Amino acid sequence: MNTCLAIIRIAIYVGIFGLFIAIGACGHILFFLSPSRLLQWIAYFSQWWARITCWVFNIHIQVEGDRPPLTGAMVVANHVGSPDIFILGACFKGFFVSKVEIADWPLFNWLVRLGKTIFADRNKRHQVKSLIHAIAKRLHGGHNVILFPEAQATDGSDVVPFKSAIFEAAVLANRPVVPVSIHYHDGNQPTLAFYGDSFLSHIMTLLKTPRLQATVTIFPEIPASLGRQALADKSCRVVRDAVKAQNSQLA
Repeated sequence: MNTCLAIIRIAIYVGIFGLFIAIGACGHILFFLSPSRLLQWIAYFSQWWARITCWVFNIHIQVEGDRPPLTGAMVVANHVGSPDIFILGACFKGFFVSKVEIADWPLFNWLVRLGKTIFADRNKRHQVKSLIHAIAKRLHGGHNVILFPEAQATDGSDVVPFKSAIFEAAVLANRPVVPVSIHYHDGNQPTLAFYGDSFLSHIMTLLKTPRLQATVTIFPEIPASLGRQALADKSCRVVRDAVKAQNSQLA
């Protein structure tokens, strides 16, 4: 039964994937001479891609806290697995910062490149400066940037310290940081949303899962005037406290 569900979802998603590839390509053609309008087009349809993906995977999202129409905010969250991307993309209109390896994945590389994803190469320390300026440019242009400052996926039981360097982008653009926590209610320890050892196995597990419930908690924005280290520490503390509290309720 679960295998049939996975096959049906794959078939549906192939069509959705092709549709959004076409939408992305059209945007690049229509707004070739207007980069600002192109970014607006991509941000709008990226949110719809995320929402439709949540529908395909039957991911139900409960949002706690305020969800204001953010413009030019750095949204930072704990990272557990691939559903985080769909969930945050459904909640916030904006652009993701992703590891550069995704740009080489078959098929997905088209989607992330057409979606103007900002790539981070963790193997090149000198690339951090250009990454910070790329994020700051998006923020300064009034676009939200969504990222996972842990720079790794965890099993959902805790949150590791946020990397502070990336917060310099918020300082440069003088834009606020919005901490967000993601918590899954599947009763598994670790949650099945966790990447685990094999990405393929992880995706197949999600495809076979009838329903996934997640709570997204949005916390008040933190002003950039605090400086990058304080931004990293304070946002991490807020998210970590929320994750620990949610986990303790299940213990």
